[in-house]
Amino acid sequence: MTKSPLRCWPVATNDQSKVREIRWGLPDVFIGLVISWIAAVVVLIAMLAAFDLDTGGETGTGSYVGRYGLGDHLGVERSDPALPLWTLPVGQLGLWAGLGLTAVVAAAFRGNGLRRDFGWSMKVSDIPVGLAVGVFAQIVVVWLIYAPFQQFFDFDVSEAARQITDRAASPGDIALVMLGVVVGAPIFEELFFRGLTLRAFERKWGPVAGVLVSSLVFGAVHFQLLQFPALVVFGIIAALLVKRYKRLGPAIWAHVGFNLIAVINLIWLA
Repeated sequence: MTKSPLRCWPVATNDQSKVREIRWGLPDVFIGLVISWIAAVVVLIAMLAAFDLDTGGETGTGSYVGRYGLGDHLGVERSDPALPLWTLPVGQLGLWAGLGLTAVVAAAFRGNGLRRDFGWSMKVSDIPVGLAVGVFAQIVVVWLIYAPFQQFFDFDVSEAARQITDRAASPGDIALVMLGVVVGAPIFEELFFRGLTLRAFERKWGPVAGVLVSSLVFGAVHFQLLQFPALVVFGIIAALLVKRYKRLGPAIWAHVGFNLIAVINLIWLA
């Protein structure tokens, strides 16, 4: 029995006759992830080839992937030579394009649009609410997650990110990082993970599973073992904001606040 699209995302409207049957679901999530990572690899390879970046004799792509934290997952040995800081946001363009395009196509051709299906809307009040939640999550919640373990184990949660930012950088480099991490990532990742992914799992297994499983997927695709618990918890927080407000606005701004504090800490305070 096909679930009603209105149960997936209740939206107030006076024209119910235009509501179409929703045909997007878990296959779209899987396809989106595959397309996004293929696009990310293609962009990385093209960028390395075009700019002929010096990697100190190491395999260019492998070294670069390692500096994104994927090396832990792929078994790539990180090399010492530093890549320009601007490569961080530029290298994510393929990933973001894949995530965003998947959600747009799914909503446009297999659903009822981004606003109705995924809550693609924002209010002015979302800004302070989201920023407060995101900053709180980064400063307090993340500390609460790792503090008990740091009493017994010696590890640096920000090590992978610090390897990217611990180098001389021009104001332009820092501006690009801020633009990518604080603007690009929140928009495209929230649209895909708290829009399409959350709703797809919710339609399949219910709201609790939707929140939990979509957050696990969000944490897993970052390929950061140490950061995985914090990413999953933030994913849950963002998903609960979407459930509470019935739109992505608060979650996007929470993501902005969460990433902003991380970047400030890594670039200026560390």
